[in-house]
Amino acid sequence: MELNKRNIKRIMLLIAFAALLYWGLNNLSWLSGILSGLLNLLSPLLLGICIAFVLNLMMAALERLWDRALAKWSSPWRGKLKRPVCLTLTMVLFVGIIFAIFFILIPRLEEAATTMVANIPTYVSQIQSWWENLSGFAAEHGVTLPELSLSADQVKETITGFLQEKGDSVVNTTLNITTSIVGALVNFLLALVFSLYLLAQKETLLAQSRRLLRRILPQKAADRLMHLLSLANNAFSSFVTGQVTEAFILGTLCCIGMLILRLPYALPVSVIIASLSLIPIFGAWIGAATGAFLIVFQSPIKALTFLIFLLILQQVEGNLIYPKVVGKSVGLPGLWVLAAVTVGGGAFGVLGMLLGVPVCSVVYALVQDFIRSDKPVRTPPEE
Repeated sequence: MELNKRNIKRIMLLIAFAALLYWGLNNLSWLSGILSGLLNLLSPLLLGICIAFVLNLMMAALERLWDRALAKWSSPWRGKLKRPVCLTLTMVLFVGIIFAIFFILIPRLEEAATTMVANIPTYVSQIQSWWENLSGFAAEHGVTLPELSLSADQVKETITGFLQEKGDSVVNTTLNITTSIVGALVNFLLALVFSLYLLAQKETLLAQSRRLLRRILPQKAADRLMHLLSLANNAFSSFVTGQVTEAFILGTLCCIGMLILRLPYALPVSVIIASLSLIPIFGAWIGAATGAFLIVFQSPIKALTFLIFLLILQQVEGNLIYPKVVGKSVGLPGLWVLAAVTVGGGAFGVLGMLLGVPVCSVVYALVQDFIRSDKPVRTPPEE
């Protein structure tokens, strides 16, 4: 290799990169701490970007509706008012949906807790009766079970004594939970405000980002990167839309099935199932546990019926609805959707389950572009 100025510069950069890599591998714990602190510092901004991405889907739909409804209005105010009005409606819908979910759930949780306390004597007598029947059955087969003597007063005294004995730890745990909730609420409000600024000036920010890419990268590399970002934007937008559609379908089917089976709390439980189904795999089981917790204080048999019904519904949803709805929205066959969720979950856990489908959609689109042409089709990223 000729030792000219260009090659010497490359060798120096390679040596510097090797030295930096060696130092980083020997200081992984320090680097992970710095990275964790940086992520905590930037978490409101990152959350704001995610919120803005989701809200942009709603705002874009409202803006299309605005253009169609006011197509005959030729005043310049139509264009000036479109963004403020649609952005305001988007925020009202977003905050309204969140508050509606909480207003549906909180009274039902309070009612379930009140029912649990009021029915303690009934539960104690039922447990005592079941244990006596089980002891009699076991005695017939030569098995002796210990005696169980319970009373409602004894159970209440046990709970009261536990709270008095562990009062300090309970108070500390409550304070820690309250502090965490307040901190999360503050971060969420900051992220919401940041997302408002992003949505209000998204065209300006996108134009500046394009100019910056073309300044720091060669033209060919900038075009390829913008094409990749366009594919990623389309894939993630379609994935979010399909996921919300699938959650709505699942919640509706759950509500209809519970009404047919005459199970209590049909609406709040269906809202819980629909909301938590946005979390792949684990969300459904968390929703099942929460719904069973609400129903079991009304009737344990109905809670068992609910779990069996939801298990059947989850099988239908996981094998039929999810691959069809989400796969069609992101342009993936059902087999690829199942493979993406399985491989992503096995490799990266919950985050892999969530991002596996859109990432697989981007890879699938790139493969299709490569098959159709030697060069990818250059399209500007959608706003």
